[in-house]
Amino acid sequence: MASPYGINPLTINLDPEGGGPNLQAIAVTATLKKSLRFGPNQEGLMLEILSKCYEDQGITQSDVNSWKNTPPNFANLKEEIEERIEDGCNESTKLLLKLAATFQYGVFSREQPEFKEKHIRVDLSKLPPEIGAIAAESLAWQLMNIHRLMGETGDKLPKTYIFIDEAKELKKSSACDRIIADGRKYGLGLVLASQSERHLSPDVIGNSSTKIVLPVDQTEVKKVASKFRLAEKKVAALTQLTALCRFGTHAEYVEILPYYRRIEANDLNYDCPE
Repeated sequence: MASPYGINPLTINLDPEGGGPNLQAIAVTATLKKSLRFGPNQEGLMLEILSKCYEDQGITQSDVNSWKNTPPNFANLKEEIEERIEDGCNESTKLLLKLAATFQYGVFSREQPEFKEKHIRVDLSKLPPEIGAIAAESLAWQLMNIHRLMGETGDKLPKTYIFIDEAKELKKSSACDRIIADGRKYGLGLVLASQSERHLSPDVIGNSSTKIVLPVDQTEVKKVASKFRLAEKKVAALTQLTALCRFGTHAEYVEILPYYRRIEANDLNYDCPE
């Protein structure tokens, strides 16, 4: 809440064949419906209100050049809902209540940075899980859309990696599923970390090329071994600073050299073992 920056879910995908305000309004409404449990009336009203917000910014689906105009954000969304409440729209009152916490935190009502730095960390840990999930999914979709516009990479080498800690908050994210399936051909890689295999969707597990399993609770050994195609005995035997890594069809047991040991070794000009 103290940050001057935010994430704008209303940022438009500039792809002339798969973008524009109408499709962005549908995508944002679907994300909000999933996180905030909209009813059918609220879903339809949200689509109508978002379309009006884009129109107020001079952005229309038919004029591709208008898509580069500054998009609205949730401050504009709140103003439009409040105007409809003043005009006597009862359903808008219900919608405002559903979005009250989202507006209160203000993360979607501030300017979004351009994210042009080489290394960027976006800390969403202080936000409620529902709001953090919306922010993370919005940013993931934006990155996927940008890389699609750049076209396929001939050598399939990644241009960008997204690292998401606490991936359980994005278990139902369609963005993660799409990136893990199609991202590599556009140069976009995805790394997810979580405490349990339950937090990762079947698509994420099935389409990821590299899997790293750290020690797990004994009650989860069987499920983890099955999902990651590893021997139960080897998963059960994992201890601190050990891991099992699967690279496609090849699996390997590894010992981990923690970062603080690497720093100490570098200070001593010592070559760390591989």
